[in-house]
Amino acid sequence: MRLIDREESLIHSYLLMRRMIGILAMALPVILIAGGFLEGGFVVQGSLSAYYYTNMRDFLVGMLFSVAIFLISYKGYELIDDVVTNLSGFFALGIIAFPTSMFTGEVVRVGVFQIQDNISQYYHLVFSVLFLLSLSFNSMFLFTRHGGSPSREKKIRNGVYVASGLIMLSCVAGMIVYIAFYSHTPLAKERPVLVFETIALISFGVSWLVKGHTIFRDKQLSSLR
Repeated sequence: MRLIDREESLIHSYLLMRRMIGILAMALPVILIAGGFLEGGFVVQGSLSAYYYTNMRDFLVGMLFSVAIFLISYKGYELIDDVVTNLSGFFALGIIAFPTSMFTGEVVRVGVFQIQDNISQYYHLVFSVLFLLSLSFNSMFLFTRHGGSPSREKKIRNGVYVASGLIMLSCVAGMIVYIAFYSHTPLAKERPVLVFETIALISFGVSWLVKGHTIFRDKQLSSLR
């Protein structure tokens, strides 16, 4: 195999990994919500995390684990790329290891470490926030870097990266405000956490799909930034 063919093969594999991360993130809320209907009735949970206690637990854990492994195995241009994506992957594993509360009023032991669910929920929230913050940082500050003069397509991609990061940050802020002040109000019936999580994951997915040159790609395949 010629060196140029090997390089192009590696580039295609690299882009495919980015696309897979984006696809998994965007598919997660769709599959969970649609699959949850199979449990009986058209019941929509209050958050994506709540599907841990439904028939969709295996899918939730499996898809989050897949995203985590992709992020941990992802290799960037510089050390900071690896650090941020690795941390994102470990935060995703933390979300899995510490499930949210069952909110039944009865304390039960949950997760890998079998701790009380009313304690596990706080770890779960922290890992969820850190996960989204690290992803937004990656999108806004790492994906937007470039060497030399950026192409027209690169400028468009940078706009998408920044917009995706800002949307994720807004969703994190929205969830924190809701949980702190409005979780015991009639607003809970609108499932705001589920909405914020879904929007954040779609934004995350779009960012990685664009990074995988699914759209707004450069004419030169070798331009990965």
